[in-house]
Amino acid sequence: MEKPREWLREKSIAKKVLTESNIVLEVVDSRIPLLTRNSVVESLAKERNKSLIVVLNKADLVPKEFLDKAISEIEKDFPVVVFSAHKNIGVKNLLEKIKDLSKDKPIVKVGVLGYPNVGKSSVINTLKKKKVATTSPKPGMTVGEKLVKLDENIYLIDTPGIITLEFQEDLALKGSYIPDKLQNPADVAVKLIEKIIQNRKEALEESYKIKVSQDPLETLELIGKKLNYKVSGGEVDYDRTAKKILWDWIKGHIKAYWL
Repeated sequence: MEKPREWLREKSIAKKVLTESNIVLEVVDSRIPLLTRNSVVESLAKERNKSLIVVLNKADLVPKEFLDKAISEIEKDFPVVVFSAHKNIGVKNLLEKIKDLSKDKPIVKVGVLGYPNVGKSSVINTLKKKKVATTSPKPGMTVGEKLVKLDENIYLIDTPGIITLEFQEDLALKGSYIPDKLQNPADVAVKLIEKIIQNRKEALEESYKIKVSQDPLETLELIGKKLNYKVSGGEVDYDRTAKKILWDWIKGHIKAYWL
């Protein structure tokens, strides 16, 4: 299994964002908050003495009791803001936290980091819309990077930096890798189904109107039959079914979550 080729470029972007930022927003997926925390980002932020805020994005996809558990777990290490770019939740709170950390500093740069598909761009766009922000390149920034003015002394680094130092299969379970690029989508889908069965099997029953089996492979087959995804000869098309499930997971159509 190869690690994604892009990771070297992404790691250098992320390191640059970390170096240039005073405050780092680590965006995580509220459905799998611990799984989408990035230990590399967190340890680099600590090493470099940067203030880090964990942004629990997609908070509209999980119940409040679950969010409370996630918050109490993550707050052992970092401050947390519950956020939903889609529903405009937490914007005021996040801006207040950023302002609080920016007191008495002439210029503050805020970097946004996190895994692919956790919603970094949505967070950036939501924050930008809240303030009348003129975008201008500043000296010392590389081509393609922009500073967006959020407040008198606060700028957002408009480069969604990401680190993906993991295998494609592991990233796909986090919803951070395009299912169509996977060599063995069925293997990944079976692992995902297994996690969902362990944590909230009714999510699959709600999404696909099937009676879930405790066997993940059998469940994959049941979903394939329900969707009528077949190869010639009438057998279930496992790869097509797997990709559909993985895309549904990425898009938030499967209402499962776990710590």
